Amino acid sequence: MEEATICTTGNAVGVSLDERFAIMRSIGLESIDEDDVRRLLAKNVAPVCYVWCDPSPSVHVAQGIMMVIKIRKMVEAGCRVKILIADWFACMQNKFDGDLTKIRSIGFYMIEIWKAVGLELNRVEFIWLSDEINSHSDEYWALVMDISRNNTLRTMIRCCGILDPYILNEEDRIVGSYDHEDVVASTLFTPCVQCACILFQKADIWLLSMDHEEDLHHKLVRQYCKGMEHQHRPIILSHSKLPNLIEHPEFAKNGDPACAIYMEDREVNLRDKLSRAFCPAKVAEGNPCLEYIKYIVFPWFGYFEVLRKEENGGSRMFQNMEEFITDYESGALDAAEVKLALTEALSKILKPVRDYFANSCEAKNLEEAMLGVSLATRE
Repeated sequence: MEEATICTTGNAVGVSLDERFAIMRSIGLESIDEDDVRRLLAKNVAPVCYVWCDPSPSVHVAQGIMMVIKIRKMVEAGCRVKILIADWFACMQNKFDGDLTKIRSIGFYMIEIWKAVGLELNRVEFIWLSDEINSHSDEYWALVMDISRNNTLRTMIRCCGILDPYILNEEDRIVGSYDHEDVVASTLFTPCVQCACILFQKADIWLLSMDHEEDLHHKLVRQYCKGMEHQHRPIILSHSKLPNLIEHPEFAKNGDPACAIYMEDREVNLRDKLSRAFCPAKVAEGNPCLEYIKYIVFPWFGYFEVLRKEENGGSRMFQNMEEFITDYESGALDAAEVKLALTEALSKILKPVRDYFANSCEAKNLEEAMLGVSLATRE
């Protein structure tokens, strides 16, 4: 495995403060943090930015492409980027049978994916959470306990996204419970553990994905820092997640590969998934195919091309999302044409990954091992 080291000089040479701020703003930022980001960039030419990564044997394009796009922007803005692979966190949650060796293999596989797609490994540093905790266990667990002492059980339940394991009265006393045998006790401790992971690294900026549960964890970090006047209050950049491709994901089986595009998908998989993807005609809002175009295709290529025969109006080249949406909502573009164009664009993006794994024995062996883990996980 190629050793990745961090580049600490010259990332933002010739880039003004306004330009650096605009770059960071484009990554994903809540308005309450805007002034904090500008102040940080003004006083620190190379802020330390951590990126949280959950190990997964099936790498979603959000982790494989969107994350690389955002890391490149951070480097352009002068940040020193560190990708934290949360192997220990996955082990604690009993993912992949809680086997840390297996989870580390998944982490190495993901690094190979990023290398294949073009992430410059000499511009980032990879951090393994298990190594960090084992090396500084006294400091880490003291922080976990302090966070837990300063939060209620009700807060933990909300942060875990558990809707009704307990009925709580106004005094925070447990007065009854439902049968939630699948909720293990460690789940209630998860928010404190993740909050400590975030604060323990003493980062200037954290890039975290934004779903409901994780957003509550982010708020827990902010509240703890504010209440305890924590010295290292990180700025949290939250980026949206890509939606499910199918119309009714609530009825799909857990881990159904048809719900998303993965870095491992071959061209035949892309065509099959996108041909069946939900893409309502003339409707942009809530359209998953258009979300993929907005967050994957435009940032990657800088344009989106729809190839059509002359009798159908000829091909169209769109330079921005606004122009594309105008044509789509007017009916000038057919949903089937858009899905076909999206398939072609994603196939071009993923081709270097397919080629890399086809020509590297080490990478191919990792990929085959991950296929077995993915199949076992879905069962």
